[in-house]
Amino acid sequence: MDGVIATNSVGDRLTYCRSSLCLTRKELSCDWGGASVPSIARWELDTVKIPSKKLTSIIGFFLKKGLIVNDAWVIDGAGNPPFLVRNDAFVDVDFDSLAQENLLNINMQQKNFVFGQSRNNLISPVIKYGDYIGGIASYTSNDSSVILHSLIDELVFLKNRSGLLVGILNDCSENVTIKNHIGAKESVSFCGLESIGKIQWIARRP
Repeated sequence: MDGVIATNSVGDRLTYCRSSLCLTRKELSCDWGGASVPSIARWELDTVKIPSKKLTSIIGFFLKKGLIVNDAWVIDGAGNPPFLVRNDAFVDVDFDSLAQENLLNINMQQKNFVFGQSRNNLISPVIKYGDYIGGIASYTSNDSSVILHSLIDELVFLKNRSGLLVGILNDCSENVTIKNHIGAKESVSFCGLESIGKIQWIARRP
């Protein structure tokens, strides 16, 4: 985004989401297919309130595009603003080899880079079971849990013996709890947890 976008109203926040994805109103209308350009303009300018069904639909569209956002933030600004995850989409038949090669190259250049396949569907469709993900480990089993508090409300991976679990970090007091944008949660014990970090790369399974 070239400039700072206000987030004082529902219309401002819809504009923020659209601009985060670098979409014009026309592109949003065509790609989403849920409303005309004039309707989107009226919602963004706050001259007409967006219907609840349209709001649910457009948030679903934003999530599919990799923008982590929820209706509470759009409606009243509650919680953290949306954030966009980087996506490397492979359509080649040899998806696994290409994804692994791409992430292995990053691993060789970035210290503490962790990558692997997602083993849960908590934040589907943003990241699904089998998608490859990667990020810098901020916490390892040798660290204090205090370090984790800086990652609250961030999109993270949890690495243990069974693989990588992904979600938005919700709590790290007794167990590590991750959630999705509508509040569903999964908890993992600190025992056996190898590392935790912010997700920075995604290779989506075709």
